[in-house]
Amino acid sequence: MKAFKYIIQFWFSFLMIIVVVPAFSLIYTGRITFPGVLLDMLKGFIAGNIIVYVIGLLLPVQKLAEKFAGLFNAKIGTFAYNLLTTFIYVSIYVVVFGFLYTALAIGFPPYYFMVVLKGMPLSFVVCYIIGVAINPIALKLSFWICSKSTEKDTDFTGSRGKV
Repeated sequence: MKAFKYIIQFWFSFLMIIVVVPAFSLIYTGRITFPGVLLDMLKGFIAGNIIVYVIGLLLPVQKLAEKFAGLFNAKIGTFAYNLLTTFIYVSIYVVVFGFLYTALAIGFPPYYFMVVLKGMPLSFVVCYIIGVAINPIALKLSFWICSKSTEKDTDFTGSRGKV
């Protein structure tokens, strides 16, 4: 199904936002404030999906991740495959989001690059751990949605194969 890459991007982004926003709030401020964290999740989800979609149009992230895993002969569905593909996803997204969100937060002062680079190692570690944990969930949800869509597409009579 051609839409699979968009469905997996949606679920990965959605699940990442649900976990990453409270995690970073706790790491950087020492607390999670409600309802502020919910608003941050909504903003992150909207902006994140738009940015991930644009990145996906400009850069074949999924193919890069699959080729990277292929370099190590990792088979689809294995933990090694999950580790390697998530490494590529998180590497690209942490860099892009790091630059964008830092610009939104502080603008472009002379120390802009120092602020971006200072936060990237921690952001990468947190996002990589969370990404490895949620990637299998995003895959299962995506396969489930695509299989339901395929069932509906092939069954025009509503009879589910009964004659």
